[in-house]
Amino acid sequence: MAQSAPTTQTFLFGLYGVLIKEHGPAQFERVARAVGEPEKNEKLHAVYESLRLDLDAGRVSEDSYWNQVKVLVGLEYLDIPEVVEADYRGLYERDEEMVDFVLGLKAQGHRIGILSNLPKGLAALVRQHNSDWLDQLDAVTLSCEIGAAKPESKAFHAAVDALGVPHEEVTFIDDRLPNVEAAREEGLNAIQFMGFDDLKRALV
Repeated sequence: MAQSAPTTQTFLFGLYGVLIKEHGPAQFERVARAVGEPEKNEKLHAVYESLRLDLDAGRVSEDSYWNQVKVLVGLEYLDIPEVVEADYRGLYERDEEMVDFVLGLKAQGHRIGILSNLPKGLAALVRQHNSDWLDQLDAVTLSCEIGAAKPESKAFHAAVDALGVPHEEVTFIDDRLPNVEAAREEGLNAIQFMGFDDLKRALV
């Protein structure tokens, strides 16, 4: 279904699946291999996902998160540094085409912000590998730094406040429909990202 073109001059982007490449199932597969108890993979995946929002929001540390996973899944042993490395490996690779497009919007005079769900360790890696373009934007709001994560209301308020404009003047672009719907509930315009070409058409 076609999405109508926004009339705003301020854009707020999610990172993963939009500006930074997602690894999809491969990310959890790396984690499962690092854990090394394949008979528990189904439960591991369920617990991994169910606790993730608090990790992303910085409400629990990485050690606390993985210790909770260990207990709830009933793992015999867990090397936390190894599993964290597996979890975050490569999750900072930009989509060059999309980054160039966003920097082009910035050059045209649009205000550009980021709102992304990132635990602290991954946030450090993302900043390390992407500061050359992130530093050109008007605001970068990361969940672990504000104590809230998408689709929570506080996350959107923090990101919009950082941009310094009213909610109704912001168009939010994210690949996940629940986040898009939550943004609309907070008074933002919102577009679900379905690919570069679709986004270009939506912003015309």
